[in-house]
Amino acid sequence: MRIYGYIDEETTSEKTILKSSFARPSAMGFLLVAVLWCPRASTTPKNSLCPLLRAFVASVPAKETRKLEFHTSWGGGFKNDTGNSLFAKNCVHNGYAPAKVACDDLMVRGQVEFAGNNAVAAITCLSPGTRFGQWIDLGRIDMTFPYRASRQARDVTIQFDEDTQLGGMVLTVAVSAY
Repeated sequence: MRIYGYIDEETTSEKTILKSSFARPSAMGFLLVAVLWCPRASTTPKNSLCPLLRAFVASVPAKETRKLEFHTSWGGGFKNDTGNSLFAKNCVHNGYAPAKVACDDLMVRGQVEFAGNNAVAAITCLSPGTRFGQWIDLGRIDMTFPYRASRQARDVTIQFDEDTQLGGMVLTVAVSAY
């Protein structure tokens, strides 16, 4: 029996896409993902997203708005994908370097099956007074809160919802500096 599987990573100036596909999902295919995926995930500390998100928020110049979008799909690929996929990730940073650094971390460590945990992590990082219950399963959220970085005030909007165009879920972190 042959198992065909691959992990395909594609990087452009605006987004990074990761897809895991299998012609026949099986234990051997899952093992292949674990072998290829785990070494990459273990090279950076687990809690590395928070300082990267804070750096992204602090980097936005006055009178500008920047955002990143982390798309995930569990149990299949995105709507435009062909072939069988176990999951898919896509992070859009629009060529903004600090957003790309946060996207790179999300592409390595961002959760797909429980994608709401990415939104919880972003919210508790950027709004440290906000707390969620231990077994929270976030399905949708849209919130805006102030964030002060040095002397400049910013509004951070975090949205997590179903992506009707691409399929799957999307976490958006948008920053407006004034």
